[in-house]
Amino acid sequence: MNGGQVRAAGVLPLGRSAGGRYGPWIVAAALFVATLATAATMAIRNAEQGWRTALAGKITVQVPAPTGLSDEPAAEIVALLRATPAIAEAEAIDAAVARALLEPWLGAGAEIETLPLPTLIDVRLRPDARVDIVALEVALDATVPGTRIDDHGIRLAHVLRFALALQIFGAAVAAIFGLIAIVTAIFATRAGLSAHREEIGILQLIGAWDGYIARQFAAHARNLSIKGGIPGCALAAGALILLDRYAPDGNAFMVPGMTLSPIQWVVLACLPPVVTAIAMAAARMTAVRALSRVM
Repeated sequence: MNGGQVRAAGVLPLGRSAGGRYGPWIVAAALFVATLATAATMAIRNAEQGWRTALAGKITVQVPAPTGLSDEPAAEIVALLRATPAIAEAEAIDAAVARALLEPWLGAGAEIETLPLPTLIDVRLRPDARVDIVALEVALDATVPGTRIDDHGIRLAHVLRFALALQIFGAAVAAIFGLIAIVTAIFATRAGLSAHREEIGILQLIGAWDGYIARQFAAHARNLSIKGGIPGCALAAGALILLDRYAPDGNAFMVPGMTLSPIQWVVLACLPPVVTAIAMAAARMTAVRALSRVM
């Protein structure tokens, strides 16, 4: 059965089957979702690094608005914070900056100047320093009643746990839809083996190797993956560019943008060839096993 070799071009009309017609659409949809999920995972990773840089080792102190025109209460708190050994820097945030932070939430037309806003003090801790937040807050409250501490470390820990869960979920979605594209090639191979059983038998009778026949199915899987994978990833890239252009400012709303680094774009561009290579190997293996058992 396998004694001779057939070197002619592929003769099986695999592209005319239902798998050849609809397979690229399934692969395109699967790669579209897989690309978006991968990009979202990387974007969340970028945001996580930004959150670590912005919030790690920092706390914010809120000093109640003074009853008069004096800013002395905030000055007393700043002096006390700077005298604390574990604190590297303490600086009161300008009132205009604080009002600008509230504008996205209250609206530009709101009379923010009339609101009794507390004075915010940005505090940076020394590296590897341990601060008893509760004791520090008690000391600050004793100096200026009503002073409170916002510990970003606690909030950051919750945010990072949620970000990790989102990254795992995004990676799982990308893997599942990438697997769908590969399984599509396997099903197309099985369908082709069944639909062209007679042609395959004739090829074997005239001396075609099983490897030669399997290469035709691998080439068919390659064509399916390329025809579907490249358009699917291109559409996903266009969607990402639009999202990055029209998405709100991530710094204001604490949501990750879709801006990716050049290396991350290269990773997305590698999805179609990687899926194509795996689909070709899977199709070839499927065909070889089926030919050795049945044909």
